[in-house]
Amino acid sequence: MLQPLKEEELNEIYTWVDQIPLTRPKKNIARDFADGILMAEIMHYFLPKLVDMHNYSQANSVKQKKYNWDTLNTKVFKRIGFTLSKEQIESVISCQSEAIERVLKFVQAKLEYYLENNTNSAEKQPQQTDSQIAPPPLMANEWQKDQQIFELRETIEVLEQKLHRMDELMKQKDAKILRYQQLLQQNGLL
Repeated sequence: MLQPLKEEELNEIYTWVDQIPLTRPKKNIARDFADGILMAEIMHYFLPKLVDMHNYSQANSVKQKKYNWDTLNTKVFKRIGFTLSKEQIESVISCQSEAIERVLKFVQAKLEYYLENNTNSAEKQPQQTDSQIAPPPLMANEWQKDQQIFELRETIEVLEQKLHRMDELMKQKDAKILRYQQLLQQNGLL
């Protein structure tokens, strides 16, 4: 299980999101972001030429939510140097605790890195008015470590499931071998 985010980290994430003009009010951040629309709006705010908002539609079905997130992953995130794992997307779609906050933190760090290292790009961060506050920087290394831990724990979980399944198959095979040996003995062939 992942360590819960610190209150300070959550506040930084919420402050960052609140500074971005979104079309829907944020009531329950997990549900609000589940369909991927608000994430697309965030990416469009910072990189308007990379995000075509007409590719995303509000969704209640898991299938459409997954489509929106997969579109973001392939058409936007991949182009700026990262992708979200299937597990991350599924955890956001299913509104798991702190899933969207972790993804937002990750995306913010990757976005900041991209914007800082692509200064010649026309996709530079929009001009800010006096009423807007610059987004607070996040520790990229800290997030990368968190992301690595998250991915390694997921890998461990998958491997443990595979190991359990292999144990079950071995038990089934052992039981079959024992049955065949008993049949061979009954028929005098062993």
